[in-house]
Amino acid sequence: MSLFIKDVDETNWREVRSLCVSPNQKGFIESNAQSLLEAAYDVSLRWRPLALYHKDQLVGFSMIGAKNGSTMWLDRLMIDTNFQGEGLGTLFIPLLIEFMKQEYAVERIYLSVHDENEKIIPYYQRFGFLDSQKYDPENGERIMYLNI
Repeated sequence: MSLFIKDVDETNWREVRSLCVSPNQKGFIESNAQSLLEAAYDVSLRWRPLALYHKDQLVGFSMIGAKNGSTMWLDRLMIDTNFQGEGLGTLFIPLLIEFMKQEYAVERIYLSVHDENEKIIPYYQRFGFLDSQKYDPENGERIMYLNI
């Protein structure tokens, strides 16, 4: 399976913006348009928007950043509704972890999840993420972390 990660740039941002999750997931993640705006204007956190490809097809989006020492956030991860159910998210998570480790020399990765999304905590736990039992004061989401 040929998966790869590419920076979002002038060649693909419109296509990335048009990706969307399934209707029942919309309350759990910001739109890609909102994420791209955040990356462009919230420069202090140095967000890096990433396009996720399977073969030559754009299938998803991720955004990483807020590096602080040896820690960093996997702030967004979505697979377009047309490609869900194919196991792509499960394949991209280790790839993103390795990408962050190689590009940024991180030792801990944070992410946050909505409590209402009952399937997501056990999903991330399969990859070694731990529940911190803390909540992000900015958005009220539960914080999880992975030591790598």
